[in-house]
Amino acid sequence: MRKTMLAGVVLVLAAAAARAEAPGGVGVGVVAGDPTGGTARVFLSRDQSLDFGVGFSEDTAFWVDYVFHAWDLFPAVEKGRLSAWVGAGPRIETASDAEFGVRTILGASYWLPDHPVELFATAGPVFRMTPRGGVDADGGIGLRFYFAGASR
Repeated sequence: MRKTMLAGVVLVLAAAAARAEAPGGVGVGVVAGDPTGGTARVFLSRDQSLDFGVGFSEDTAFWVDYVFHAWDLFPAVEKGRLSAWVGAGPRIETASDAEFGVRTILGASYWLPDHPVELFATAGPVFRMTPRGGVDADGGIGLRFYFAGASR
């Protein structure tokens, strides 16, 4: 399990480093919830990004979400910036038999003023695409530190 965890963290960090000059920057951080683990966000444009993650609850889970950002949904705050986002993408869980699912996610973020840090909360269902099927839930709170032009 430790090798799987290490491999997942290396993959997330490699993806982040590969796009360090992307518009909006690259954020790397942690998320606590179900699952708990590492997260990275790569901005493709001001309003779209890819969120990568590896986390652990009962098993190891890997996910990639294509995310759309709404920067003007929440009222402006005196300091910092609020945003909302919605996304979806594949999720793989390494149970005794690997499980594939489609993760749909809603999130809200607060960007700290004068610091490249995003605090976020996220939640949504995961639709398992296995013979037994079913719906699980992902969610958590976390933070990401941004590199290369993450001003909002």
